[in-house]
Formats: sequence, structure tokens, C-alpha cells
Amino acid sequence: MDFKHFPIEKYLRMREQSERFLKAFQSGAGPRVAVCQRPGYQFTGPICRYASQQLENELEYIAQAMRYRSDIMISALEPWYGVGIYAAGFGAKYLWLEGSAPQTRAFISDPSEIADLRLKPLSEWEEMQEALNRIRYFKRETAGQIGITLTDTQSPNDTASLIMDAAEFFADSLDEPELIAPLLDKITDAIIQYSRIQMEEAGDAYCAPGHIALSGLCGQGVMLSCDNMAVMSPAAFQNAEAPWLSRIARELGGVSTHACGRITHNVPQLIKVPGLKLFDLCIDLGDPNPNEPEKLAALVQGLNDVTVQVRLSVHRQHLLKPLLDSGARLQIVFGPDPDPLVSNRLVESFKEKYL
Repeated sequence: MDFKHFPIEKYLRMREQSERFLKAFQSGAGPRVAVCQRPGYQFTGPICRYASQQLENELEYIAQAMRYRSDIMISALEPWYGVGIYAAGFGAKYLWLEGSAPQTRAFISDPSEIADLRLKPLSEWEEMQEALNRIRYFKRETAGQIGITLTDTQSPNDTASLIMDAAEFFADSLDEPELIAPLLDKITDAIIQYSRIQMEEAGDAYCAPGHIALSGLCGQGVMLSCDNMAVMSPAAFQNAEAPWLSRIARELGGVSTHACGRITHNVPQLIKVPGLKLFDLCIDLGDPNPNEPEKLAALVQGLNDVTVQVRLSVHRQHLLKPLLDSGARLQIVFGPDPDPLVSNRLVESFKEKYL
């Protein structure tokens, strides 16, 4: 869908309502549970190589999402350009395999090589240039009327494991974390600097926290993808992730996290990270190893200062009962039925039964 066919007036009306709800929800003045329906999208695949196709795909995605009833709407464009942007800034090469999103390969194998790593100047950092160009392009083509998030930013730990041999990195996270701390420092410096630059480029259109989170103009902090939480131990999380998440939160007004896979073993440590606003995870079959709702509920009983965002199919809403009973602040993201009428009825019945 090109912008001239996008229902901008309807979008702006719906976004105004959504922003009011999100602001009240974040402040604690609104309900403790928010519900959203999010259809599938393709812009995080190979289509991301082409700016015009990505924009058309994202506009279609938002237009489709507007057909589904949600407390907080999907309202922002994302300049997604692979998960290895920051790794590429330190020297990882982008690999464009046919039919796939870009990939990177680790290129150092020993902590002794960290001292020589330098972040490229922007003039030589093609991947970040492209992310910034996407923000400018999206803003120009939509006259700044549609929100824009940061690019999908991997956490310092995730990015470090894209730069350094993962086995060596994970071993050092447990045995000699002081050896890899300089790498995490360098990555964190880059994330803070270039997140601010992206925010400046987006200007009044900037939406937070970003990738996969329910975001808005009144949103808080930045979203980091922390998929390594699924495989790292609690000790490794404390040694090689938590302090750097906290620093980013201090510098950028809060931090939120997303992780694929089962991360309940790290939730007790995660929710203690100073400045954490939200964490996102899946409790359904859409994830290769979904989290168990009962175990998660036991860990977030009465959680108020941090929002738990959970993803699942609208047809499996019964999975939510333990979390609803926990009293935690929840953002529920349903994968909808293909028929909006069916899906909206299911959401209405869910609210009548549980909320």
C-alpha cells in the first residue's frame, strides 16, 4: 500500500484514542490490563533490503491492524534492517542470502582482540546509514504523520555474541566476565549514541519503546532484543547483561526487553534491573519454546512498576488466566483470527469473561 491510499484520517483518530489509553496505562491511572491484536508482518524478512517495498508493506500492516479492535493500536513504522547493525558497526559483515534477512558472522575469537575494536565512523558504517535513511524516507513519504520507532536494537549481550565467538563469550560470561566487560561497554556506548541520533531524525514522529512492543508517541525508553536470555544462566545474565541494560535505561529514559524462547529462569533477575519498563515474551505455540504461563505468573505476582507483555493466539486466551490472577500489569498481544469480525468477537468475549 502506498501512502496516498493509506487511511490517514482514520489512523489519526484511532491513534489519538490509543495514545490516551497508553498514557493512562503507563501512569497507573488506567486499567492494569491492555489488549492488542497484531496481524502478521513480513518487513523483517528479505523485503527489508528495499526501502520502498518495506514502507508499502508496513503501511499495509498498519492498515490491516486497524481492522482489529485494540486498546493500544499498532501505529508506528520500524526502520528494520537486520539484527546485526551494531555488530556491523564494529566490523561484522552483512550477508544477504537469497530469501533471507541479512545475517552476520562472529569475527573475533578471544578477549585479547577486544582492545583493538573500534566503532566505524558513520561515513563507513553502511548499515546504520541505511537505518537513518529509512527514518528520513519514512518521514518524508508520510509527511511525518505516522510514528517511527528505532531500528530493532539487539542488547549489548546479544550484539557481543554476534561479534565474538559465542562459545567463548558465554564461557567468559561465567568464568571471567571482566575480560568481556570492555566489549559490552563499547557496544553500550554505541547504542546510546546512535539511539539518540535516530530519535533526533524521527523528531516529533518518534515512538517508544520500539520493536515488538506496543509503542506510542508518549512511550517510554527504548526496546532491546535480548534473545540470549533463553540460553544464558542467571549468573551470566547478572555478569554480562544486567549492568549494561541499567546504564542504557539511565541514559535513554528506561529500557524494555524482548526475548524469543523460554526465559522464566531469568525473569527474577530481569525485573530487578533499574529502569526496566517492560519485558516481552511468548506463552504460545508461535514461539519455538514458549514460556509456561503458570511459572511466569508465580514470578510476577503483583508486579506493578514493570509491564509484562505476553503474546499468544486469540484462540488460546485461556492460557492467560494464571497471569490475570497474578495481578501483574499486563499488555496482551493477540495473534488474531484472519477474519476481523471473528477475532473482534473473541476479544469482546475475553474482556467480558476476564476483565
